[in-house]
Order: sequence, then structure tokens, then C-alpha cells
Amino acid sequence: METLQVELQDVGGTSWWARLLAAISSPKGSSLLRFVARVGSEIRYSSDTITTPTPVSPSAPEAAWTHVMSHTVQHLIRQIEQDGWVQTGAGSNPWSLTFERPDPEP
Repeated sequence: METLQVELQDVGGTSWWARLLAAISSPKGSSLLRFVARVGSEIRYSSDTITTPTPVSPSAPEAAWTHVMSHTVQHLIRQIEQDGWVQTGAGSNPWSLTFERPDPEP
């Protein structure tokens, strides 16, 4: 059984070049975030990038951005479910989700 975890990722924190790109392409003081779904350390799915006007706490996003985040994560969930994953758990955040599916045939 494979297990897939969905999490919120700060795009600027993924590498030095992503940090540079985020700093150049987003307004000062903003954050670039995306949802990723991983099996272990391998990213299998990623959402569109969300630009927020201020840094967003991964545990308590600002109310003004929850509708954008909700729409983005729902789109990612549809992609995951279309590939045969079944949600088996949820964490304390709306995007902290766990999915499982049988191991692919060799």
C-alpha cells in the first residue's frame, strides 16, 4: 500500500533558485505557497502557486486567503482521486490529508 501526504509548502524555501525567483516575482513581503502531495520524500502532485500578501502561518491562514487556498487544494484533491487514491485520514489543517492506494503492479 502506498501512502500519500498533502502539505502546504513555501515555494521560496525549496531551493536557493526558488527563493530568488520568489523574491523577484512576488511583491515585497508576500509569500509564494503551493500544496504538494508526497509519497515519502517524492513529490507526486503539486498545485498552482498561491501568492499571499503577507507570510501565512501553515497552521492558521488568514481568513482572506482561505477561499483561494480551499479552491486550490480541492483542485489538487480531484487530481489525486482521479488517479485512484482514497482519502484515509485528515490532520488538524484542512490540507493535511492522507491518501492510500495499492502498490502499482511491477
